[in-house]
Amino acid sequence: MKFLKLSVIGLYLLCTGCTSETISDRLYTQAIGLTCNGKLSFYTQDFNQNLTAPVEGISIAEVLRQEESANGGKVFIGHTELLCLDGTCTLNPAEELLFQNGLSPACKVLYAKPEEYFQTPDNAGLIHQIRMSEQNGLLSTTELATALNEWHGIWETALLPVQKAGQNVPSLVLLHKDGRCTELSDFAVKGMYWLRRNTGDFKITLQTPDGEQETLIRSCRTEKQIENQKINYHVIVRTGTPELNSTLQRLIEKQCLCAIDEMLSAKADVIGIQDLLENAGIKPEKDMPLTIQLSVTVQ
Repeated sequence: MKFLKLSVIGLYLLCTGCTSETISDRLYTQAIGLTCNGKLSFYTQDFNQNLTAPVEGISIAEVLRQEESANGGKVFIGHTELLCLDGTCTLNPAEELLFQNGLSPACKVLYAKPEEYFQTPDNAGLIHQIRMSEQNGLLSTTELATALNEWHGIWETALLPVQKAGQNVPSLVLLHKDGRCTELSDFAVKGMYWLRRNTGDFKITLQTPDGEQETLIRSCRTEKQIENQKINYHVIVRTGTPELNSTLQRLIEKQCLCAIDEMLSAKADVIGIQDLLENAGIKPEKDMPLTIQLSVTVQ
């Protein structure tokens, strides 16, 4: 329900953000960066990868006014595809950009220092990389609406992608309310994919005694329920290569258990524990004294 509200309001703002100003009067941003070291610093980059000088202020409204004054026209952020944050700002200003300034709820959120990332960015390439990783079972969904939904849970954490030097696929970090971040292992990153989203077809490569073999994932879904005060997550995967099902099942189990262990150790809820407990009439506890049981079916 929270996700639906965020999406509906965000889309409403996006649709109503147009004015009678001409297109040439606007700065259309592809990427935005925010830091909050003392003052709020605001970075913008357009779709031609042109970076404007960062402006500072005490609020989102002030930095937008300064950016528009420096640019000589309206800053239009409704088409922004990437929001770059570090731990100094967390997600608080992003919420204001969404609800008051028309930032898209589908915008990707990157955990990085804007003053470093915006020196040599390839926004189009990174955004494509994140989207392809999500579609190919390597990364769970990371749009702004999902992150904000997690952020407002009692555990106050969000799962964000982070670009690591020398790696083609982004990793994931758990961002905490106080600005700390906990980086997930590669196994946990893949486990989060199975635990967090449904998907269409994609292919993955498995290591078998006969060498590497490719298998087709036709669908994936996660069923959640509470029985006898215990939380159960059941991951169901349908494949196009039945002879590899047992190998894939063992791999998914290992990845998901790793993701659950690292999430609980970091006191983070990024797999919907709070909603599940509340729907069952159980009051969640912030210190997370939880046991999550996992089962995997590959068919």
